[in-house]
Amino acid sequence: MTDRSMTADCDDWVVGPLMRRRPWFALVWLPILLIAPLVTSITSGRTAETIAYVVIAAWYIVTVVLPYRQVPRWYAEAAFVVLTALVIVQFVISGSGQSFLYPLLAIAAATTIRLRYAAGIVMALSISGTVAEGIESMSLSRALLFGFAGVMAGMSTYLIRYLVDTVAELRATRRRLAGLAVAEERQRFSRDLHDLLGHTLSVIVVKAEAIRRLAASDPDAVVGHARGIENVGRTALADVRQTVAGYRELTLEHELAGAVEAMRDAAVSAETSSPTPPLSPQVDSLFAWVVREATTNVLRHANATRCTVRITSDDAGDTMEIADNGHGAVAAEWGSGIRGMRERAERIGGTLDIRSDARGFALTVSVPREGNTP
Repeated sequence: MTDRSMTADCDDWVVGPLMRRRPWFALVWLPILLIAPLVTSITSGRTAETIAYVVIAAWYIVTVVLPYRQVPRWYAEAAFVVLTALVIVQFVISGSGQSFLYPLLAIAAATTIRLRYAAGIVMALSISGTVAEGIESMSLSRALLFGFAGVMAGMSTYLIRYLVDTVAELRATRRRLAGLAVAEERQRFSRDLHDLLGHTLSVIVVKAEAIRRLAASDPDAVVGHARGIENVGRTALADVRQTVAGYRELTLEHELAGAVEAMRDAAVSAETSSPTPPLSPQVDSLFAWVVREATTNVLRHANATRCTVRITSDDAGDTMEIADNGHGAVAAEWGSGIRGMRERAERIGGTLDIRSDARGFALTVSVPREGNTP
């Protein structure tokens, strides 16, 4: 079992009850705080006081449950006001019970009142209860004990509620991030697959056309092109496997060599920069992908007879320009390829520009020097 799965299991067993966002903590304190005064009132035969405690207990349950139902927040806040009124009525009837009911009110306030006001109301209840208890009992120790009980009951509930809300938000954020990661991986896979197979199939088509042209006149060349198709197919299969695994990285030197061979098979004069300037791994990989995609465009759409690849590197950054003299395709015909290359360039702070006019088609990729030193 991985560390991540163990953490998830721990979350389910320990944080699970919290994440279900049920008022369990508020409800646990109800019997603890009311059992003593309720039993006393029953054994003493004070029926009105007993009824008051039962009504307070029932309404307390309603009050702390409402925030966890699909109702507006003010419903719960109104229920808290009614609960406060019931407690006041109980004080009038019996003149006792403050030490139990004030902490209960503090817990209800921390559960029902909007979070930004809850702590203030809890403190106000605790302070007012402390003063009332001190005046009634004329005992500083009892008053302080009463205040401590109210603060601890209310603030612990407030902190647990804050924790529950925070963990819920974090889990929701984690789910959203997981969804974004899946979407990004799908985009990466579709982009890589498009770039890989588009180029490979174009090379296979070019070599097949060469075989058709040379079938009668040059059997040796036909055998060479057929062997080339076989090699391209095997390379494509390995590339697809690596793409699925997520670690496919191209090299500029390899792609330039393949591009020159493919264009010459298609009777396109190819000219490349020599030697290639030293590039950082990120820029080398980016330029390799661009060469692959641009070569595919030349072979499939451009109807070109000449293509040049120029790579320059200076203090400002690295630049590659691929230009052909074709007049067939425009960028719209290979829009997904343009988008994929632009995304790759932007990921390392680069830019991609295209030009299509009577002179032909040109694609320029520039990457600033900062952060991309060899």
